[in-house]
Amino acid sequence: MTKFIVAILMITLLGSILQTWGGSWDITSHQLGEPETFFTPPHGVLYIGVGIGLIAAIMSVAVMLKKREILKKSFSLGLKLIIIGCVFQIIAGPSDYYWHEMFGTDGLLSPTHLTLITGILIQSVGIVIGLARLIHKNFRVVKPSLILAFGVLWFITIGFIFQFTLPISTGDTIDLDPDPYIAAVIAASALPFFSVLIFWSSAKTIGRFGGATLVTVVFIILNITSNIIPAEFLWGFLPWFALPVILGIVSDALISSKIKIKRFGEELAGAIIGSMFLVFSMPLIGMAYIQFHIFNGVSGYELLPDFADTLGMILGIMSIPGAIMGWVAVKFAKRKIAIPAELA
Repeated sequence: MTKFIVAILMITLLGSILQTWGGSWDITSHQLGEPETFFTPPHGVLYIGVGIGLIAAIMSVAVMLKKREILKKSFSLGLKLIIIGCVFQIIAGPSDYYWHEMFGTDGLLSPTHLTLITGILIQSVGIVIGLARLIHKNFRVVKPSLILAFGVLWFITIGFIFQFTLPISTGDTIDLDPDPYIAAVIAASALPFFSVLIFWSSAKTIGRFGGATLVTVVFIILNITSNIIPAEFLWGFLPWFALPVILGIVSDALISSKIKIKRFGEELAGAIIGSMFLVFSMPLIGMAYIQFHIFNGVSGYELLPDFADTLGMILGIMSIPGAIMGWVAVKFAKRKIAIPAELA
């Protein structure tokens, strides 16, 4: 039966990958001026993922009804979150269609988009929890799947925060753009905090050097392929991604004690990852900062190449609050997060 649970989690993981990647591609396609309808290729990828998640949720319900003793197992929380996340997504799908029909073009933040991304986020958390609590069973596929799951969770978490920070939530009839100053503060605090929380958790859960580095690579691949490759004028950002990979290796080594520092090694790793939050989150994060220079009729997305030209300067400034939040995130994680790999 445990093998069947692992299979459910892996099926859900496939759906989650398609959901997050398709949703991010959808944002890019909107900014590139693609036709604004419900029936688009990015929506197709997104809702194929939703369909796969629905199948996994049905399987989760079936197995818990058949084997009620599973409800007493710690990994059952993962299955429950998969079901809850699926419910959110099912509500969001048809609601988004009717929202488009009634209000036309919408922005990034809308009630239906927020419902959908919340469902994907809940489901992604469920996958990580379920797999992490099955590590002690020593299935070969669990740790490789966890690398993918943590990368997807990181990516969808950034997407969730973007809902409240990017100035692209103005539709035909409704304007939900955040206040630029509040958005800048949220970005500079939430993005490094949750990035470090996920990086640290992945390193400790996978339990060996290289795991968190691969999680970082998965996250960056999802970002590049959905947000940069479709827009040729943004390819100038690509060389920057070597930096977080290199620093991810260093941070991974600090957490796994490959680089031995007597005190605060893990906190230093958190500060390093946190300081890079702009690079991890680009190119879209640029719109949260260059919007201070936007004039009437100019899209923040169109100015992203200019953000690439000034990224070094902005990174130097924003790396300070990012590093502070990264340090805080590790302190928080050590106190509040129990790692199954250590407890098994």
